Amino acid sequence: MNRISPCLILLLFPMVGEAGNIENIFFDNSTLTIRHSHCQLKPPFKERRRLILPMANCASRAGKINVFHPTLKRIHWAQHDRKTVWIVVTFLTEYQFEITSSPYQYRVCIPVCNPQSRQEDGLVETRKSKKMMFLLNGILFQIPLERMLLEEFIDRSIGFVPKDVVRDGLPHFGAKRDDWKGKKRKHKGYDIYADRINVIAAADGKVTKVRKTARAGLYIKLHHGSRLYTLYVHLNSASVKEGQKVKRGDIIGTIDGPTGNAVEPQLHFEIKPNNRSIDPLPLIERFYQGDSGIINKIKRHKKTLSKTIQQRNRKVRKFLNSR
Repeated sequence: MNRISPCLILLLFPMVGEAGNIENIFFDNSTLTIRHSHCQLKPPFKERRRLILPMANCASRAGKINVFHPTLKRIHWAQHDRKTVWIVVTFLTEYQFEITSSPYQYRVCIPVCNPQSRQEDGLVETRKSKKMMFLLNGILFQIPLERMLLEEFIDRSIGFVPKDVVRDGLPHFGAKRDDWKGKKRKHKGYDIYADRINVIAAADGKVTKVRKTARAGLYIKLHHGSRLYTLYVHLNSASVKEGQKVKRGDIIGTIDGPTGNAVEPQLHFEIKPNNRSIDPLPLIERFYQGDSGIINKIKRHKKTLSKTIQQRNRKVRKFLNSR
């Protein structure tokens, strides 16, 4: 069944003279979502293993998404000519698809769209669920602890102060580590304080490492394509093996007490585009920029955090002077 929904015909497009562009393209839950400004989807070209989506009156930088899906190989796009962007979906097998639209958005469902959600903005609904953290490289990332929602995630990370704040350090990215030993290193991840809880894959991917070290305890590394990785540290057990493919939300391990150099039970989480760790908080703020409740909560914790850092610095100096 290869059909274009009638709602495409009903959509009123802007005047062709107004230049358009691709704002975002992401793939999630067997659906390719194309967010655009003043572009127009022309009739797709269906080949045996390729679907070409021509976006007229449109401009975009080239990009691609390496997807982990049983029928898909990859998705890429580029400027075909001065006024047309081609979005190319490459399949591993024969395929079926359906296209629906809403203002400034197209959804390509493989094989078909959910009738109850055809007119919904997928990103808005995703934000409302509060299960996701951010969108990066066209991939939606979920909070990596089972059943944890965003408010609790914020309280247990940037809003959390450990009991042994000197030795455990503060949870935020870039926090001081080992300064109480007279050494200095920066925290390259985000700590989420929780115990007796399952750790889940933040996005679809492949397990590249399941290892154990004195400092990390048990840890797992996932690859999400295009040199994008996530790291899960201070686990007590792993339920996956190297080379195994996982879906977002799959249980990959557990936290049950502290491991490695952690003083309290926690998950040390890293997001690593180009295999280099970055701060996830700006990504979360950008993803939830329209949610005043979430943004204000983060602002309050940021304000408190600056004072907490100063207090911890004083405690570290006192600790070092007492040795």
